[in-house]
Amino acid sequence: MAGVKRVRKRKVQNLFRCLVCLVVILVSVGEYVKTVEAAPLSQTPRKIEEFKHLLDEQVPVWQDKYDVPGLTVGIVHEGRVAYLLNYGYADKKNKIELTDQTLFQAGSISKSVTAWGVLKLVEKGLVSLDDPVEKYLTSWKLPDAKFNPDEVTIKRLLSHTAGLSAHKGYLGTAPQSRLSSIEDSLNGKGLFNEPVRITDTPGEKEVYSGGGYTILQLVIEEVTGMAFERYMEEEVLKPLGMDSSSFHQDPNDPRMSKAYGYFGQELPNYQFTEQAAAGLKTNSTDMMKLILASMDHLNRMQGNGLLENELVEEMQQPVIGESGLGVFIRKLSEEQTFIYHSGDNRGWHSLYGFIPETKEGLVILTNSDNGIDLRQDIYHAWIEYVTGSLPEGHSSLTQSRTNNFILSISIGTLFGIYVIMFGIRMATGRRVFFTKLKDKYVVKLGCRTLLLVAAGALLFYASYVWQILNLSSGRKDYVMLILAWLFVLVLTGFYPKKRKLKSPERSSFNNPISLNPE
Repeated sequence: MAGVKRVRKRKVQNLFRCLVCLVVILVSVGEYVKTVEAAPLSQTPRKIEEFKHLLDEQVPVWQDKYDVPGLTVGIVHEGRVAYLLNYGYADKKNKIELTDQTLFQAGSISKSVTAWGVLKLVEKGLVSLDDPVEKYLTSWKLPDAKFNPDEVTIKRLLSHTAGLSAHKGYLGTAPQSRLSSIEDSLNGKGLFNEPVRITDTPGEKEVYSGGGYTILQLVIEEVTGMAFERYMEEEVLKPLGMDSSSFHQDPNDPRMSKAYGYFGQELPNYQFTEQAAAGLKTNSTDMMKLILASMDHLNRMQGNGLLENELVEEMQQPVIGESGLGVFIRKLSEEQTFIYHSGDNRGWHSLYGFIPETKEGLVILTNSDNGIDLRQDIYHAWIEYVTGSLPEGHSSLTQSRTNNFILSISIGTLFGIYVIMFGIRMATGRRVFFTKLKDKYVVKLGCRTLLLVAAGALLFYASYVWQILNLSSGRKDYVMLILAWLFVLVLTGFYPKKRKLKSPERSSFNNPISLNPE
């Protein structure tokens, strides 16, 4: 019995030491996080040259921190192009560096450019912003609903206020697969796609819907009788001087950068039926031309002559909330307004925006899923530069990263404790290989292994293969830890606990032999 007590005492001591280590680590992490949060993002630059110097110093650090192979940054200052900065590689395996002509997928920035195409039809009198969209559709109609389809207008589609189903984004199609038709996409055909339908009263609130822009793509094709990519090239991209940009879906375009996943893996160049919502290929040079055309600059001619001033101004006015026509409008202060759109495809994250009052603009294009964090840091640094203070979302982003970091440390520490305790049990002979057990453990082991492998495979596919999980702000770290823990649980299942034999002394006590001769 004394030996059993000593073993139990050692177990308690080991567990206590592990818990103490966990507390020490968490306290240290907390102090570290407080230090990081207390420090300013940067010493606010006062001149554009200082901000450019800040990026040259800080962006490579962020690239290494987040594992982003390449990005390009365009800066508009006082209504003119100030800098076009390229960092890293378009192809990290072959060490091919980015150039001014390297193309990126722009994701949902496509919607901003599409809005210009729709407004061009308005200017020509071919469509009206307040008309029901079904007036211009013949090959597809909105599914029946309890809401009035006549209230789904062109303007409401442009501003995400048409009451359509929330459609956050499209995954795209692998290069070797055939693209579906626009009608099939609207009907919900494809992996993780959903039918576009009216789910709320049109005109009451802003609900982001990529499906609304797919409807507008179909409108453009039916009204003009042209393929969407051809119309956009002839009527919008070329007149704006965006000569390198295109909506054409060509997976083999040699100008395209490679795209990379959260774990550094090279991704396919996914293509999109839904070109108006997600199919634009562009570079910073062209995106800065879009910014200049959107601002009242130099010769005070908005739209670069492509659109009437009144239409450009209407595009940049909020309809509901922050949503304008193809852009979002955010008040930075009483004197400054930020007009912008971000873009997020698998392997690509981007942002463009400008402040009309000061004629400052920013373009960010990245070629990695991890680019979402780097994009946010550059954007926050730029806002600090142009306004003198960090943007409203900086604190919440910092807190989110802090929480995810602490969670990763906690999971990692608990994982370490589990491995240590398993090692102790193996060393003391309390864990044995399952074939040494006499009872039928095989069925239980099979079920356990199957469930753990299924859970691990699902998490692996969702994060590594499909990239449908948002692993920004440090979430990738604890997903990797969970995958590692699932793998170890599969292995430890082959070494179950050895069953304890009943102590002879305890058996005699519980079942004493009667000495009564009767």
